[in-house]
Amino acid sequence: MIDSNFGLKLLKNFSSKLAVGRMAYDSGYFTQALRHFSSALQLANENGLDDDLKGCALLGAAKATAALGNFDQAKSYLNQALVIHEADDGSLVEEAEDYHQLSLLYWRGGNTQIAGQIAKKAWDLADRDPKTPDELKAKLLKHFAILAEQEGRSEECEQYLNKALDYIESSHQLGKQSSIYGDVLLVKVLLLLEQKRFDEASELYPQALQIVEASRGLTHPRVKEVIDIFSAIDKELHAGAPVPLALNAIQRKSKHGII
Repeated sequence: MIDSNFGLKLLKNFSSKLAVGRMAYDSGYFTQALRHFSSALQLANENGLDDDLKGCALLGAAKATAALGNFDQAKSYLNQALVIHEADDGSLVEEAEDYHQLSLLYWRGGNTQIAGQIAKKAWDLADRDPKTPDELKAKLLKHFAILAEQEGRSEECEQYLNKALDYIESSHQLGKQSSIYGDVLLVKVLLLLEQKRFDEASELYPQALQIVEASRGLTHPRVKEVIDIFSAIDKELHAGAPVPLALNAIQRKSKHGII
């Protein structure tokens, strides 16, 4: 039996590791984030902490591992988290996030059909729980847009992007300065370029980049990734003759998943 004082210290230590891991992840320090999430997971396993706590650590470890490019290990973490969250009726949000991340992994592996099926499951779960963060729904709408584009459904892609933008703009949790808003705008820029709507893309791109830089900071690896991916496009936009760039090419270049 765990002593109550020891138990409180244990939970405080676990929560601290989880919080630091999330801060590191949000700041783009993915290796550091993985170290803290792994430490929290070890603490949970060694001391028999509740499964819901272990599930949080597994999800964090999965996201950090995926950001570092180790998709097989990330998938393993997510499958373990899903076993926990699917068994708990009170974990719909966590389960939805698990499926969202799993869908992203299948997409990165080139299997858009399975990715789409899993993403729809994530959306259904998220939509059932009023406590679902608006950011998760916005990310899923962006994900649906990209999947539609890669399956040749450009019109549907734009509909999803516009729906995501409207959703974010009307959200009290997000708004036009949120990082997800900038991300969606960047995807729309790419779609406009593919459709040779160069004037619209040229007008939208500076706004998108400004939001992404301001919301994440210039040193964030995802911001560096955006600048690298769009550098050639940026030159063409300023020259007045932009070159279309397919999203599936960006998928291969986008190590940290900005797209």
